[in-house]
Amino acid sequence: MAARRNQRSEQAPAAPKYLGVFVTEDYQRNGETHTSYTRVGAAFPHKKGCGFNVEITEGISVSGQLVALPPRPREESQAA
Repeated sequence: MAARRNQRSEQAPAAPKYLGVFVTEDYQRNGETHTSYTRVGAAFPHKKGCGFNVEITEGISVSGQLVALPPRPREESQAA
């Protein structure tokens, strides 16, 4: 069984099962431009393998640029 675990750890990480969907907004702080990201939904791979289904959280009005990003890996301290 240990051989299987080593084999899996050497493989590339699995693709995320979803992407977070965010609205971006630029702002100024100390004379520098920064971007804030507000999560507004999620994007899931389409069943047929081409494209994504995007689900926007109920009650949110969305306009402007949407950004889809993979989920951040959990830190080990949070996983426990």
